[in-house]
This record gives sequence, C-alpha cells and structure tokens, in this order.
Amino acid sequence: MQSAPPGPVRPHRLFYRRHLWLPLAVSLPVLFLIEISGIDHVISRWFFDDSAMRFPVRYSAAFEMVTHNWAKKFSLLIACVACGALFASFVAPALRAYRRVLLFLVLGLTLAPLTVTFFKHNSHRSCPWDLIEFGGTAPFVGLFDTPPSGHYPGQCFPSGHASNGFGLLAFYFGGRALGRRRLAMAGLWGGAAAGLLYGLARLVQGAHFLSHVLWSGLACWLVILLLYAVIIGPAREPR
Repeated sequence: MQSAPPGPVRPHRLFYRRHLWLPLAVSLPVLFLIEISGIDHVISRWFFDDSAMRFPVRYSAAFEMVTHNWAKKFSLLIACVACGALFASFVAPALRAYRRVLLFLVLGLTLAPLTVTFFKHNSHRSCPWDLIEFGGTAPFVGLFDTPPSGHYPGQCFPSGHASNGFGLLAFYFGGRALGRRRLAMAGLWGGAAAGLLYGLARLVQGAHFLSHVLWSGLACWLVILLLYAVIIGPAREPR
C-alpha cells in the first residue's frame, strides 16, 4: 500500500524555517569558528600600528564625526520619522491602514539597538583598544571564558554602533507586511550593508572585533523577527 504524498508546507512554518532556523544554522557555526580561530585578532592587527601601539584611525576627528556621530544621527532620524508617521496615523486617515506596520517599524528601529546596548553594557568583554596586546591594560576574555577577578573595562560586546545600522532590517519585514518586494529587498540589503559599514568603521578604529559586529547583526535580526511575529506575523502577509 502506497503512502500518501506529503502535504504542502504551511506558510508560517516555511516563514520561520527561512527567517529563524536557516539564519541560525548559517551564522552560529561561522561565529563560533571566528571565536576559536583567532581571526578577530588577525583582522584587527591590520589596522593597528605596532610602532606607536595604537589604532591610528581612532584619533581621526573627521572619521569619527562621519562614521560614528553622523551615522548614528542618520539612524535616529529614520526612527523619528517612523515615530512621527505612527502618531500621524491617528489623525490622518490615509495612514490609518499602515498603523500596525508603523508600530512594528518604530519598535524594531528602537528595541533592536537597545537590546544590543543592554548586552553590551553588561558584558565582561573589552574593546580591542583596551586589550594588553593592543596597548591597553585589559586581558582578553573569550566568549566562553570566566572573567578573571579584578576591574577592567569590559562593556564592549556586541557592537552597539553596528546595531544602529542593523536596526534598519526592520524595513525588510515592513516591506513583506505591505506586499512590496522592492521595499523588502531594500530593507534587507540596506540594513545589512548599514550595519556592516557602521561596524567596520568601529573595527578599524579598534573599538570592536569583527565578531562583535556579526553578533550584533544576529541579535538585531532575532529581536526584529520576534517583534514581527508578535505584531504582524506571517499569517497577515499579503499572498
């Protein structure tokens, strides 16, 4: 007796398979490989001046202004625009139909970076420029290491600045909720590019390792995905 052919995969299961399990299956092995291989330190040494025992770009005022201050203000401006549109939806009939999506965008653009910042400020891992091997005074503490006794800087994992860029990934899910593929793709690639650029700018300054940036991206993705599942969910997406 022949068994019945398997039925079609339910849309919500396919959604979470693609947006939760696949990213975890790809990113976690890469992140753990970076952690145990020492790639972080190799890459950071490319931007470190051994003779001066410092990261030269760290002291560039122009680089700091453009890649740190202006970049952060740009992400804050986008969040403020989304917040303004959400409040306007209570008085403007044309925006009323988008209120749920706007609520999601506001929360995604703010809570994802705030979550990363929370973990960062409670982390025992120090920035590269604070480590002994890069002219600082702090010992290196691995992801799975127990922090040694004593006081040292810490508060540098994951990358808080990169999360301001990765927060823009919320527009990917916003585009999906509206059935607008171009907006979704712009949010996906634009958010990923912004997060990586923000993070790499801090990497060359000695503020973060590469893994700090990538962990920040994964954390933002998971927070935004959770918000999307709660506020909108795949069942509400246009078919």
